[in-house]
Amino acid sequence: MEFGILTMAEQVIPKLPLPVVRRVAHGLGSLAWAVDPAGRRVIRENLRVALGSTHDDAARRRIERENYRVFARTFLELFWGRRLNPGDWDRYFIMEYDSPAAQAAATGGACIFATAHCGNFEWLSLGRALHCGPSMIIAQDFKNAPLTAIFRRLRSFGGQIIVPQEGAMLRLFRHLKKGGSAAALVDLNTHPDQSAVAIRRFGCWSSISVLHVALAARTGLPLVPALALPHPDGRWRLRFMNPVPLEDGISLQAAAQACWDVFEPVLRDHPEQWMWLYKHWRYLPEGADPAHYPDYANRSKAFDRLCAARDPLDGKMTG
Repeated sequence: MEFGILTMAEQVIPKLPLPVVRRVAHGLGSLAWAVDPAGRRVIRENLRVALGSTHDDAARRRIERENYRVFARTFLELFWGRRLNPGDWDRYFIMEYDSPAAQAAATGGACIFATAHCGNFEWLSLGRALHCGPSMIIAQDFKNAPLTAIFRRLRSFGGQIIVPQEGAMLRLFRHLKKGGSAAALVDLNTHPDQSAVAIRRFGCWSSISVLHVALAARTGLPLVPALALPHPDGRWRLRFMNPVPLEDGISLQAAAQACWDVFEPVLRDHPEQWMWLYKHWRYLPEGADPAHYPDYANRSKAFDRLCAARDPLDGKMTG
């Protein structure tokens, strides 16, 4: 059934005007918010621990509802994306650079982009591919295998190279050494036993992949944080931030933390754009107050070992 619905969507959605697609996404997102109490609970717990008293209940409800709409818009626009082309690129995108160094790194060829599930992260890669050239991207396979082929087709538009997680490090390294660019999402949980480090996100410890910083350290290429944020005129702002400085001898954990620290102020300014639906803090560190973590967080011996191996200068694991 999933395959049938998505196959139909792949055929129908690109035939619709984009404003219609966005209105449909708004409606579907609102409907999903109304009928998904489990998802709303995850969002509320995430907002509670991350934003605390900085937002009142009404503001959190607004962020909660808008989160579903942003996700639906991103999902449907991915299906519509094959109608994008370099000739009318300016109708849909604005390219922004925080500095000349950011512009040089983002447009100069070999580079590693780090991004998060914020705004239209799918069109961030598609828009840059059409404007500056494609990148190699890691994509997680779906449990329903036929869906993997659909999403690879959608994400490959513009010459993007989509690779599975298995063996990705070597393929990415070779691609970068040949002058290519790569992109990675840095806000997903990684199992503590799988090339992960513990970093603080909104004050809470979590386990994330070190792939982006490991590649930057091995290749010496710039690591550029980037996000796609909505512009008031309906276009997407593709914002490329200053390359993360990786000094000699910096630990992978410290580098990953430095990269995340670039994103967090932007996410605080645009909280409705980040994917709060996801369980960002699955592990409860030893000695942490459970009240400082979402109620879905659980103890993990593997995470405790990862925390024990963190940079000793990075503070106590108290949450």
